[in-house]
Amino acid sequence: MDNSKWYRFMNRLTSIFSSRRMKLTLYVAVVLWMAVLTQVAVNQIFHEDIQITEAFIKSNTKDMESTLEIIAEYKNGEMADTDKKDIINKIAAAIGLTINNDYTVWSDEERSELLVYKQAKQASTQIKVVSLKENEISKNYIIIQLSLLSGIQNIDRYKKIVEEELSKLAVKEKQVILKYEGSREGELSVEEKRTVATSLITELQGDVALEYDEGDLYTVYGYTGMLKEYISSMGNKINVQVAITYNEMNDRTKIVLATPILNESY
Repeated sequence: MDNSKWYRFMNRLTSIFSSRRMKLTLYVAVVLWMAVLTQVAVNQIFHEDIQITEAFIKSNTKDMESTLEIIAEYKNGEMADTDKKDIINKIAAAIGLTINNDYTVWSDEERSELLVYKQAKQASTQIKVVSLKENEISKNYIIIQLSLLSGIQNIDRYKKIVEEELSKLAVKEKQVILKYEGSREGELSVEEKRTVATSLITELQGDVALEYDEGDLYTVYGYTGMLKEYISSMGNKINVQVAITYNEMNDRTKIVLATPILNESY
């Protein structure tokens, strides 16, 4: 993907999420997402998604959860609700999700959404099609978020299924994020946080590139050749992020592993 296409794509995504939880509030995250996304063919002998899952399972955390987030740019032009429903139905059918006509529609002068959200005991799924008006042209995006509260290794299978379905839909560009989170009792010391973060990145045969300690938020960015894609920032290759936060209310420390980086604020 060349620089101009990537910047245009990211600008559009920024307009979608400017008022929602996916708005980036950390300066470094903004820098990273606005950097150039580069494709490289390295270490093809590894199944990258499985390696990430296995690395997190070894992290000795409890209440583990895995999440797949995909934002895909679809073709331009006006779309009827029936067409949006057809896209949602195809993706839902591929992952075995029953819709039952449970659609939600929202719109204003410049933006419209048609979505389905399903909450189960051990999983939650949201699939939506968002349309934005830009210079009298309608830009359409397919957004998928799937979270598993058990059997986190199954996220790899769902990722493959969804990407195959998006390929059939001939999406233009897509951003794929895998996120794993768990927790430990009590508050970790700075050294314990550093040990957890570096162990996760080392397990992925990677190296730490950047480290930030803001007290309530400890973040490490790293790079591993096991993953096909990376982001270039300040002379560093980035495709793994570890974020560690402490919650005083429940006296637990949350540990998050994501690739390439988180698309949300902590």
